[in-house]
Amino acid sequence: MIRLILIDLVFAVLVVGFYFILVQGEQFNMNISTNTALFLTAFSAIGIIKILLTIYVVLQWLNEYYEITPDAIIHKKGIIFKHIERYGINMVRSMHIHDTFLGEIFNFATVTLYDIRLNKYFDMYHIHNPRRYTEALKALRPQIEIKTEHTRLPFLPKEDAD
Repeated sequence: MIRLILIDLVFAVLVVGFYFILVQGEQFNMNISTNTALFLTAFSAIGIIKILLTIYVVLQWLNEYYEITPDAIIHKKGIIFKHIERYGINMVRSMHIHDTFLGEIFNFATVTLYDIRLNKYFDMYHIHNPRRYTEALKALRPQIEIKTEHTRLPFLPKEDAD
């Protein structure tokens, strides 16, 4: 996912660069700006690729989500090829919430769960409204251990400990 976002940013830079050459082409006296048909074709192609890549990244982000049921935590992702991961909820012993500065502002965080049966951690990356997920897990498994890491926002009063 991060790789796609970086590719999307590269295409954004290319589009802006081509636009800059279009606007400032006379000052640079470049051959590419004088051949209008070639330039507009390249500019249009890169712009269309950028738009399609942005749509793909957004659709991929929208189609990745977690479902919490009384039996399991289900991670579903994929647009064309669906991929489903299932983790048993009765073996989850601890939950750690990693917050960042932007996460505090936009209400997202990474929630890390520890499965004692598999003896491994699995992450729910950058989920929106992590408190809702932790409350659902706490309701299903009252003995689960919850740790939180908060980034304090400047100029805002500190919240009470959970």
